[in-house]
Amino acid sequence: MNRPGPSAMTLPRIPPPIEMSNDTKRAIIDGIKEIIEILKAAGRVAEDYSYSKIIREPRDLYRFIKAFRNSSELVGAIVKDIDGQPVTAFDVPLECGVTLAQIQHLLTRTCARHFLERENREDEKIVTETVKKKVLGLFTTTKQVERKTGGGFDERRVREISRNIAFDWQLPLLPAYNMLSTSQLSELGDDLIYLQSFDAIREYLQIEAPTAKRAKAVAGEEFVTILATKPSALPGVATWSRDMYIAYRRALGDKSLAFFARDKEFFLVCSGLDKPLVSIYGEVLEFIEADNLSELQRLNIDKTEVLLQAMKTAFGVHFKEALTNANFAKDILRRLVESMQHITQEKAQLAQSALITCRAVAPQVISWVEKQKSGVEQA
Repeated sequence: MNRPGPSAMTLPRIPPPIEMSNDTKRAIIDGIKEIIEILKAAGRVAEDYSYSKIIREPRDLYRFIKAFRNSSELVGAIVKDIDGQPVTAFDVPLECGVTLAQIQHLLTRTCARHFLERENREDEKIVTETVKKKVLGLFTTTKQVERKTGGGFDERRVREISRNIAFDWQLPLLPAYNMLSTSQLSELGDDLIYLQSFDAIREYLQIEAPTAKRAKAVAGEEFVTILATKPSALPGVATWSRDMYIAYRRALGDKSLAFFARDKEFFLVCSGLDKPLVSIYGEVLEFIEADNLSELQRLNIDKTEVLLQAMKTAFGVHFKEALTNANFAKDILRRLVESMQHITQEKAQLAQSALITCRAVAPQVISWVEKQKSGVEQA
């Protein structure tokens, strides 16, 4: 079974922080400025690019890094290792002692901070106040004074986001990261980096911080993989105990995240399943409609197993199409379940009887599926 987890995909890691002297920092900045001029001369970045511009504008920094990646033949004389050889890999130390990944981290984090301070800064306002002052303790004078207010920003918010920015692909995502609430950012912490697309951030925006916290406790080390692949599954994960989460993961494998992304009403029907039944249903739980699952739960575990297997064999590709349609429960499945309820046979004989019954109704099921599809198309 292929279970998605931290070992099943490569997750980004923020490079170690740079410890450098002022001389090293100056050398890095001078090198970047020189590279900008080379890229400008080659027409690979705009003429108005400068070091000051790229560390303040995420779009420009993103384009600069992209141009740099595609221009190794132009910058080899500057980007060298300790032996004087050109460096293209981002994890190889340069002659200054740091890696390109660390320099990228420095640039993207700095740029993110400039952007976030700007976007979160309050508007400045001029307010007029009346000030009273006693003169010689005998009488009071009043006068109007003006005072500036606003202009600040949420330092904690800026810090929470910017410290998790280390890659060029995150730069276009900064406006979306900035939409996350303070409580969501606080709960994510260092896991913010695993939200790697607009769609993922959009999904996570719908999840309240307590739900994410509960999902993290249930999923354990797999939380970051879910965050990186399907955040919409987190509320479903939070529904279950750790024990049942593991049971569903084992039974559904790669289909488990699609299962956990299903709605609460479906999970209410699933609450009647124990771990052996979860194992019997397996990947069927990813797509079966609640009404069909309710019908099947009228059978014991052995009859459930043989009926599911018989339907798979007899209905072929129409098996999934039937069970994803809620009308199948009352139109056909109910009769199949009732035909199994009162049979008293050994499991092997029971399986044979179920297969004979399902093969007999297969033409009706196929016709029914086609009519349902035609009805949807006409609607």
